[in-house]
Amino acid sequence: MDWKHLQFDWNHARAFLVVADEGSLSAAGRALGMSQPTLGRQISGLEAQLKVTLFERVGKGLSLTQSGVRLYDYVKQMAEAANQFSLVAQGQSNDVSGEVCISLTELDAYFRFAPLISKFKEYAPNIQLELQVSNAISDLKRREADVAIRYQRPTQPDLITKKIGSEKAYLYGHKDYIKHFANKAPVEVSNLQLIGFDHSDQMKDYLSNMGFPVRSDQFTVICKNQLVQLQMILQGGALAFLPDNIAARYPELEPAFVDHFIPIELDMWLVCHRELHTSKKVRLVFDFLSEQLGSGLTG
Repeated sequence: MDWKHLQFDWNHARAFLVVADEGSLSAAGRALGMSQPTLGRQISGLEAQLKVTLFERVGKGLSLTQSGVRLYDYVKQMAEAANQFSLVAQGQSNDVSGEVCISLTELDAYFRFAPLISKFKEYAPNIQLELQVSNAISDLKRREADVAIRYQRPTQPDLITKKIGSEKAYLYGHKDYIKHFANKAPVEVSNLQLIGFDHSDQMKDYLSNMGFPVRSDQFTVICKNQLVQLQMILQGGALAFLPDNIAARYPELEPAFVDHFIPIELDMWLVCHRELHTSKKVRLVFDFLSEQLGSGLTG
């Protein structure tokens, strides 16, 4: 290889990749924590170095030129290689200090992890935790998190998974709301109100398979935030799915139609990248979560 001619600036290449993915300098700047003018200078520098135009303005955004499209896949491969390089390097570390990022759902963060924080600081006082609280699935291969709690087992071969328990979810509502149809079958309650998680048909299909065909107008609210859903059913007037071990904390909540529904059974999986599992600080967090979270679930 002719090393003296290899003068590629990875920061400029990263800027190109993020702008291409985000569609504008402003969105890419927010993703990178960088000012728009600085990002623009990096793109201009890369174009000058390569002697090509990478973007053209379309409305308020940027679109790849033909040259940009041709180069995009190569830069994408570079980013994946850089991520893998970082994962392997971090996996060699025996340092038990620094930051570890955990991806977990709103319910898990609020009800399960928050009570453990003082215990964790005694367990690993030099580790700083970053919590990525979202119901979206993080991409561990792209370093969006170091450890994740998921309710579907990942299938990627380079991820380490450990089942730490199971839970059941029922339709829950305030007992004062449920008493109005306590002895009825779901099909006998025409004005039943539900809280949906999104606009997909997943919840409707599940209920229909249980013999309870529901209409779209019965979904009073669509809300992805599980904590908001919980507060709404505590106020009465609607039902939403909730894990039974969390609903049990609220004596005013009761499961609806228990004789007519098969509960949703969910397995909780703890996941990390195989390279990070050799990092002592990540292993400490992984083992802590496995022991502490698993103790509150069924096997």
